[in-house]
Amino acid sequence: MKQKIVKASLKVVKSSPVKVMRVTKNITGLKVSEALKLLQFSKIKISTTVRALVYSAMSNAENNHNMDVDNLFVKEVNVGRAFALKRFAARGRGKSSRILKTYSNITVILAEKESEEKLQKTKEEK
Repeated sequence: MKQKIVKASLKVVKSSPVKVMRVTKNITGLKVSEALKLLQFSKIKISTTVRALVYSAMSNAENNHNMDVDNLFVKEVNVGRAFALKRFAARGRGKSSRILKTYSNITVILAEKESEEKLQKTKEEK
């Protein structure tokens, strides 16, 4: 049986992909309620944005796909590079150095775990 999945994505987030991955690697595989709790108390600035995105995916699952919120878990979080603004900073002796202000794209994929009752029914049918 296919597993139901739900996506929510956010484009052009003003944070580098490496900083976003520091937050998202901790929530992969957790239940949605635990992931939201972990992101709420994280000290990293981007965690509020990621929390809003996970909450949006959870709302999509509940309202658009009639999925049970209690059985949802974070299947995966994809973080990619969007673009980089190229700036320069003045250095000594009339030289300059390049500064890249990077942006990222984030996609959260939630899946629904099958309850134990459904698993037992499918085993009995076979």
